[in-house]
Order: sequence, then C-alpha cells, then structure tokens
Amino acid sequence: MSTPNSTRHRPMRGREILLGSLAGLLVVLVGGAALAAYRGGMVANAFHGRPAQPSVVIIILADALRADRLSSYGYTKSQTPHIDALARDGVRFSQAISQAPWTKPSVGTIFTGLVPLSHQARTKGAGLPDSVTTVAESLSAHNYATAAFMTNLTIRPGLGFEQGFDEYIWLPAEDSHFVLNGDKYYQEAELVTARVKSWLAGNRAQRMFLYVHYMDPHRPYFEQPYNGQGYYSHGQGDPAEAGRLGDLYDGEIRYLDTHVGDLIAELKKKGLYDQALIVFTADHGEEFYEHQGWGHGRTVYQEVIQVPLIVKYPGGWGAGTVDEHLVRSIDLAPTILDTAGIRPPATMQGVSLLQPAPPADEQVAFSETDFEGNVARAWVTPRDKLIQVVDGDPRGREAIQLYDLAADPGETLNLAQAHVGVVADLRRQMDRLMIAALEASVAGTEFEIDPETEQRLKLLGY
Repeated sequence: MSTPNSTRHRPMRGREILLGSLAGLLVVLVGGAALAAYRGGMVANAFHGRPAQPSVVIIILADALRADRLSSYGYTKSQTPHIDALARDGVRFSQAISQAPWTKPSVGTIFTGLVPLSHQARTKGAGLPDSVTTVAESLSAHNYATAAFMTNLTIRPGLGFEQGFDEYIWLPAEDSHFVLNGDKYYQEAELVTARVKSWLAGNRAQRMFLYVHYMDPHRPYFEQPYNGQGYYSHGQGDPAEAGRLGDLYDGEIRYLDTHVGDLIAELKKKGLYDQALIVFTADHGEEFYEHQGWGHGRTVYQEVIQVPLIVKYPGGWGAGTVDEHLVRSIDLAPTILDTAGIRPPATMQGVSLLQPAPPADEQVAFSETDFEGNVARAWVTPRDKLIQVVDGDPRGREAIQLYDLAADPGETLNLAQAHVGVVADLRRQMDRLMIAALEASVAGTEFEIDPETEQRLKLLGY
C-alpha cells in the first residue's frame, strides 16, 4: 500500500507533452525550452522541501534481477533482508520499467537519460557514442570523484561507457572463484563488494559517485552456498524445470543480498550512508518460461522489463514510502542530478523523480529490443500494454498484442482483436515517440568483436 506521501512523487508529463502532438513530443525529447522551464521549478512536496544534496552518490545495479523476486516487493518464497532494509530507508517504486530487456541498451539509458533509439547503444557490437552526455560526466564537472566497477562484457572498457569516470574498473571473469563446466563467467558479488570496499579505503574525495554493477543473479545460476554446481541453459530449457531453475535464481538473489548488505554496512562504518543518495535497480529481469522462453533480451514482457527501483535519499528523506506511479529507467540520471542540485543536460529525455506525479492516464513507458533477430517494442501504461513484434516472432507469437495489466499481470490473454480502437490509439502514441527519438538520436558507433570476446559473450547468452 502506498502512503499519502507517495502521491507527491514522479514527473512524467504524459499525454499533454509527451504524446499530445509530434511537435510537442520533439520539443521534450530534443530538450527544448518547455522542458528546461519545467525542470527549473523545484517543487515542494509532502516530505517538507527537497532532500539534502548528497556528498556520495551510488548506483547499485543487480544484473537480471526481477522486481517480483524481492521480499520488499511481496515475494514470500525467499527473503532479501538487506535490500528490504534499504527500501525501508528510501522510496520503493512499485512500477519501474526498463527501456530495454538486456544490459547494453539498458545501462546506456541509465547513464544518459535517453531511450536506446536515441543513444544508439542497441546491438552487441555497438558502443555508447562520445556525443552523449552521461550522468558521470555531469557529476565529474561538479567535482565528484567518479568510479565504476563492472564485470559484464557488454559494457566492458573501450565501448564508451567509461565517459565521465575517473576510474572505470574492470573486474575480469578470470579472477572469479565460481566455475561451471570449466568456464568462468563473471566475478561474483563477494569479489565486487570487496573491490568497492578497497577503493573506499583509499579514497579521500569530499564528493564521490560510484556505479557498482553486480552480475548476480545473471545466468549461470550457481547453487548457493557455492558448491561448484549450477545450471546454464544457453537460452534453452525444459519447461518442467522452471521451478527448479527459479529456486536456483532465488538462491543467487539471496547471495547478492548478503553482499549488498556488506557494502551498505561499510558505508555506514565510514559515516557515508546517512547523507548518501543510493539508487538500487536492475537493468532488466529474467524469463522462466512464462512466455515460452528463458533468459532475457528476446521479448518485452513484464518479467524482463519490470525492474526493482529503490531510491534512498540523504537524511532519510521520504523513508518508507511506496510510490505506485509508473516510472522509467530514463528518469534515473535526471533524478540523481536534480538531487545533487545540478541542472540535467537539456538533451536528457527523462525527468527527475523529485517532481510531482502526473495523473495515471499521463504515465507511459517505452521499451524495445533488437537482439539476435528478435525485434519488439512495448508501450506501457499503468493499465494497458501494447506489444509490437517486428519481422516475425521466433516463438510464433502475434505481431500485435494488447494486455490489461491490471486484470492480467501475467500477460496471458491478448485483447488486440477485441479492442482495435485502443490498439490504434496506443500504436499512434508509440510511433510518435519512436519518430521523435530517432530525430533526437546521435550517430551510433560500432566495434569489431574479436573471436575470444565473441565466445565469452556466447557463454553469457549474448
């Protein structure tokens, strides 16, 4: 249940600006005067003004973590006490939508506040173009020491994601202690946390921005406590095994939770926690055969685009609130900068979550994928969801799908043929955004993938 305070969050100026007309939409997405003026008004809210400006900003990203597998989101089969405690100290957003169901385009969106169609880091060989402005660049320009810790090959050094970071610390799989069938996939959460703690021990900066990317619970799913056993499907799997694989996934989440808790304990020990802005989220979720598939990247159903989002503001501002408005990954960079007292670049398409929430019929989110021959788009509102599958679905699903998320959250009954008018309206809205996003896009960059990296990407399911 949301508290009365929760109604004061979230800015998504839906139909009147984002969808009212193509010209208006272009103004918003390109970052014209109307949006700049809207951002410029720092609104008061039910939490008595604004949160304090943070000296420490941290994004904690859990790769492939579904929102519905955390106990703070109502999951009862497994417990995540440390993430739950962070949620009690912050604002938990119950409807957060990622703009892509796999890592590279999603992290590109988190870093830039742009949809993938605009930042163009959308394919395996793509990089994040130099012409975008990242949240790290904006914070660095305001005297924040910046460091990133990552172990996912899709955002490895050299692909442009290091823009704005003083240190972009690569954690190679070769150093992992976890091995399955003779292969190492990524550094596990214990090692990632240890590396962050080591960096904190040697850092004396007055201001700092950290991006911490945990690969757990990404495939393969190791048995926890780790005993050398696990499972990796390479996109395949026996539907009868969904329960067992889900249990392994839950174990990985509990393992992650322990080491996120260790990192938070270290922040408290160093006196950094109370005044820190901490954003905990995921780049995407994971499939367990809900729609006849496994893993992620290939569809835009809720299990792969609905992600956890917890924002712990400095000084306990808003603590314990549940915000039930529809929010998006593009809003994270503007929120971080707004909280830090920095005007977001005019090019950013997201809007700070410190702004007031719009009515439900003005809340929309767009997500899309172009992954290994799977091309699909989703237009999500608090109730309705339109999915468009382009050039045929390898699973044989319909090209146009409409779901009533309130009545059918599992997206099992396609209502498209029964509600042609709703489909046409939502499709017009989505088409307008796509046109505007492409008009606002930067020139993409492509990198050649060497055979060794290609093989390692395949091990991870890419």
